[in-house]
Formats: sequence, structure tokens, C-alpha cells
Amino acid sequence: MKAFERIFIIFLENKSEQAVLDNAFMKKLAARGVRLSKYFGVTHPSQPNYIAATAGLPFVTDDNKHDIDATNIVDLLEAKGVSWKAYMEDMPESDKTVHISKNRLYFRKHNPFVSFDSVRNSPARMEKVVNARRLRADVKKGELPEFSWYTPNIQHDGHSPPDDFQPNNPLRGVNFIAQWLEGFLPPLLDEPKFAKGTLVCVTFDESVPHADNHVYHVLLGDMVKPGTVESEMFNHYSLLRTVEENFGLGDLGRNDLTAEWFRFLWGLEPAAFDWSQHSQ
Repeated sequence: MKAFERIFIIFLENKSEQAVLDNAFMKKLAARGVRLSKYFGVTHPSQPNYIAATAGLPFVTDDNKHDIDATNIVDLLEAKGVSWKAYMEDMPESDKTVHISKNRLYFRKHNPFVSFDSVRNSPARMEKVVNARRLRADVKKGELPEFSWYTPNIQHDGHSPPDDFQPNNPLRGVNFIAQWLEGFLPPLLDEPKFAKGTLVCVTFDESVPHADNHVYHVLLGDMVKPGTVESEMFNHYSLLRTVEENFGLGDLGRNDLTAEWFRFLWGLEPAAFDWSQHSQ
């Protein structure tokens, strides 16, 4: 049985959970849904976390351009006929594999899909990796896919906010994220064509500069109880496993196979979990 009809994942950048919760809007957003109080990135730097969340292993150790020959979430989704789309802010439609866009707002390292050979070399699949401006039209037409990934641009995700944020400010970037997210997400949550049956995940790739990688992760939707805090240990493999379980996809045979998943969405108790197996 599905816990949700659709999932919409928003990946943000480089903030600790506490720094995010110190922002009034982000704290209010957490109270609107379920906060996963022990959710962690799996490594550093950014790109390996994006790859891990979509393929069950980091595969790379840096933010450089990589072509990865590995099965991934898209392979599982398409094998089961589950619709999907990846929305990328400021990605040039004419050159989706560019390392950095000319306006320097889109970075390939935050788009895991084009790094996978099975996506990048398939014109049909690349048609589903789109500039984020298409989202509004998809929602209006009632065509939001069952699986959606949303990567904001390099400013909106908090990675490189405008220069007026001081480097020594612990909230550097968080306030900018919150300002963008407050304008972006609540209108979608109030739109039935988007919100009905959709689980929204708002999370971060990693916690910088904190080695423990403890990040903010909030679940929103009509299937969750507002104001709930879940204290089980989760990470990006847990998110991947939850998608697999919900849509009956099977697994990739990597860290997704043994990851603890969001069982509470089905009213289930957490299983015994060997966290030592999921440090990378």
C-alpha cells in the first residue's frame, strides 16, 4: 500500500539543522509537518550526497564533472512505469550537461541525473530533466509526476547567497533560503493539484562545516501529522529506500537495500538498524 501518491524532493545546500531551525520561517515550516530530528548527509562535499540519494552510493568524492555508469532511481522508476521529472532552476535547456551555466546560477554538481550514463545518453530520459520554470505549467495541467526532484539555483539553495551576507554569520544563506522558500513552497502547498497526495521533502545535502552531517529534513503533506518529530536515525539512503518501498520499485542492491526507511508513514515501528554500515 502506498503512503503517498507522489513525492516532491527539494535539495538545499550546506547548512546544519540547528542553523536552519534558528530561522523563524524554517522553524514554522517544520511545525507544519514532520521533522526528522536525526537525519544526516552521508559524506562531503555536495555532489556525492546527490549521487548517493539517487543511486545508493556516492560513487564520486568531489564536485567535478563525472559520467557514472551505474543503475539509479530512474532505472527503477521506469521499469515499474512510475512517472518522474527532475526540475533544475536556471539549467539551460540547450545544454543540460554544461558544468556551470553562463549566468553561474546552475551547477551540474547539483543535478545528479545528468551524471548517470543511462539518463544522459537517453534522449527520452533527458526530456524529463527540465528547467524548473516548467513546474507551474505541469501543476496547472495536473501533470505533476509521481517522483519529482527540485534543485534550486546556487543562490536559492543557500550555497552562494548574495554578497551582503557576512561570512561569519552562522545564518549565512539560511535567511536567503527562507526568503526564497517562503515565496515558492506555501503557494504550492495551497494548490490542490500539487498538494493532494503529495509528500514534500525539504532537506539539505550536507552540514557545513560540521563533520557529523546533521541536516534539516521536513516532510509535508496530507499524509503526515503536523507538529510531529521523528527521532529515528535516517540519511539520504533512507530517502531513496522510502521511494523504493512506496512505489514497489525493488532496490539497487547498495546502501538502499539495508537503509532504515520512513516506516512511520505506514504506521510501522522502526526496525533494528546497524548505523555503522551507512557512513558513506
